[in-house]
Amino acid sequence: MTSQAEWLRGTLLALALVMTGPVLAENRPDDGKATDFVLDNGMEVVVIPDHRAPIVTHMVWYKIGSADEPPGKSGIAHFFEHLMFKATTNHAAGAFDRAVSAIGGSNNAFTSYDYT
Repeated sequence: MTSQAEWLRGTLLALALVMTGPVLAENRPDDGKATDFVLDNGMEVVVIPDHRAPIVTHMVWYKIGSADEPPGKSGIAHFFEHLMFKATTNHAAGAFDRAVSAIGGSNNAFTSYDYT
């Protein structure tokens, strides 16, 4: 499978999860308790229900930040953050932004001391 097909499949899966989240949440008691689990690929997922507004928030956090930068290489974590939204060999600049905007979403990123 090509990288473009993998990206499209992953994007569609993420969108399906985001779009069905409110439906699934309606069937669960709103106890406010967080649940967490680990996917087969090692990604840790934390779900925190909050039904005060009919929205879904999705965050991806990398456990690396400015504190992890080697001496003399300050700014690498922040540079990496910006690279996540740039063009790739398979995706034009702005393709991610357009896909998110097409379903009414927005994106943002930041770098902190110990996470990005």
